[in-house]
Amino acid sequence: MRSRLHWKRGEDRLHPLSPRHLFLRTAQRRRYRCMLAALLVFVICASIAPLTQAVAPYRSPDDYGPSPLALQHRQQCRQRIAEAMAGKIESEEFVSRTEHEYFRYVVRHALREVLFICDASTGQIRRQIDLWGDL
Repeated sequence: MRSRLHWKRGEDRLHPLSPRHLFLRTAQRRRYRCMLAALLVFVICASIAPLTQAVAPYRSPDDYGPSPLALQHRQQCRQRIAEAMAGKIESEEFVSRTEHEYFRYVVRHALREVLFICDASTGQIRRQIDLWGDL
């Protein structure tokens, strides 16, 4: 009985999945290396492919404008501004910062322009900034 370490002439063939195929130089081994290289390129491309389709999460059109609570307080903000300063509202802008929502108004009366920042969740004026006062 022969031991497993004793090789006969026909037993010196490599297993088809053996990594030693990469280091041999016959035509069959060259095809094996090309197949492994193609498989490696395919695996890399398949792992990168999901990253190319990464997009920002879906935001509905409602996410870009004022919340329903802010819309309820819009008129209250306008009334508070009319009480604070007589004049014409030149512009109105909605701003959302993290969890806070604000309305910004520019009010003009004669040569004076004032920026009002109103909290959209409460309807209270948070800031009054005289735009031309420091010049």
